[in-house]
Amino acid sequence: MTHTGRMRAKHRNTGPMPVTSRRQATRLRRRHQRIILTLGSVASLLFAGMFILTPMLTSGTGMSDTTIRMSRTVGGTTRFVEATGAASRSETREPISSATDSNDGTWGETETLDTDTLTRRHADNPMIRILINGRDDASIPDGYDPDHATGDTGNAYPYGQCTWWAYKRRHELGLPTGSRFGNARDWPANARSLGYWTDSTPRRYAAVVFQPGQEGADPAYGHVAIVEQVHKDGSITISEANVNGQVGPFQRDLDAAAAKTLEYIHY
Repeated sequence: MTHTGRMRAKHRNTGPMPVTSRRQATRLRRRHQRIILTLGSVASLLFAGMFILTPMLTSGTGMSDTTIRMSRTVGGTTRFVEATGAASRSETREPISSATDSNDGTWGETETLDTDTLTRRHADNPMIRILINGRDDASIPDGYDPDHATGDTGNAYPYGQCTWWAYKRRHELGLPTGSRFGNARDWPANARSLGYWTDSTPRRYAAVVFQPGQEGADPAYGHVAIVEQVHKDGSITISEANVNGQVGPFQRDLDAAAAKTLEYIHY
């Protein structure tokens, strides 16, 4: 008899399962199913309870831990840092009226607000922004626009002329100057037409204009220079070019009386 035949012979010799045995097997299978379902439910409850019980156990007060994690992006990378002192319902709040900081304009007992360091006026030019919020804060004319048109498209003045040096020096100082203000005598009027601040008060780094013949200026074209220093006695030190036909630049001093008679282009 082959192997397959023996298996068939064994199967034929096995009689049908008694009815009582089938019923017992069914009851046992159903009991196992109920046990599995019960264990699954218990596991689900325990898993859910972890999210409720863990914060209570770690704080010891029935509230969540006051240590939190905050995200912070540094150099394109997000890093997490721990921060303590987050709000907790169990803490006692200090009344607002007795808080250290107040709304009376102060920053508490140990800190004060230095209003002198705040920028109150805006200007696109960083040097002008410094001047209008510092040295010239109290002198700015009403209606002055620090972002007025400058007329500055590059140094268009002939090399070695006083106008060439005035433009060059102002750019070294970070201050604007029109590229086509014309002859020195015409600089104040052309500057004012673009919105520049001009007056008769010398200030450091202003362009100072001499009308024809004034203080030795050319009798036809006038002269322009740069104020390098304003001294306590009102005298000024200027830098200039094209003096007696020489490029320079050169420096000279003018007394207070002479300084008051000249025109100044600030910015």
